[in-house]
Amino acid sequence: MKRKLIDSHFHLDHYRNHKELYDTINTLEQYTLCVTNTPGVFVSCKNLYKETKYVKFALGFHPQEKSLSAKDFSDFMILINRTNYVGEVGMDFSSDDYIPKEQQIDFFGRIVDLCASKSKLMSVHLRKSEVEAIEIIRRYHPKRCIIHWFTGTTAQLEELITLGCYFSINANMIRNKNTKSKLLAIPQNRILVESDGPFTKVDGKKYAPELLLPAYQIIAQHFQNPDLFDQVYTNFKELLLR
Repeated sequence: MKRKLIDSHFHLDHYRNHKELYDTINTLEQYTLCVTNTPGVFVSCKNLYKETKYVKFALGFHPQEKSLSAKDFSDFMILINRTNYVGEVGMDFSSDDYIPKEQQIDFFGRIVDLCASKSKLMSVHLRKSEVEAIEIIRRYHPKRCIIHWFTGTTAQLEELITLGCYFSINANMIRNKNTKSKLLAIPQNRILVESDGPFTKVDGKKYAPELLLPAYQIIAQHFQNPDLFDQVYTNFKELLLR
């Protein structure tokens, strides 16, 4: 029986052979959310590729993209009406080379507010910004919030769980000794699987869509749940219905 696999966070535009990978995803029939980092990249992806049953594009505004301006944010707020998927968005205070902190807080607050009011699904990047993000998420109560590659504390993880967030997990997170045990605190009905390709490896190989099944197997083994494949599919369906 063929398993229904979902990749909830994948950067198609970061691959040189993106057309080949787009075709592969559709051939393998793997549901894939292709996140973008800027409104311009989102528009380019939508112009290049038709969305299919298996490929969807998310509108992004990545905090590491320092070149993003107020005009880009205005474009983002207009383009959000063209999609049900938002990402990669969030906050990252780990470097001074990113969008200034106060501006990140302002942008992220407005994005979460809008996504909550319009029931958009969000894939959220948080790095050294969990305290501020939790405050914003608590204020607006978004129903479809996925925390991508969580790296915060166990206490922050528990707060995000209480706030109704889901968590997308990749194979690198399982291999990381600092995070793998922490992940076991996530209720299995809140777990999703992501690749974050091309920024991850599976069994030592740079991620490609053919490696989504092995990534699932690594994650399922960590949670000691051979039925995690079906659980993740159910989780994503329930998230979309929230």
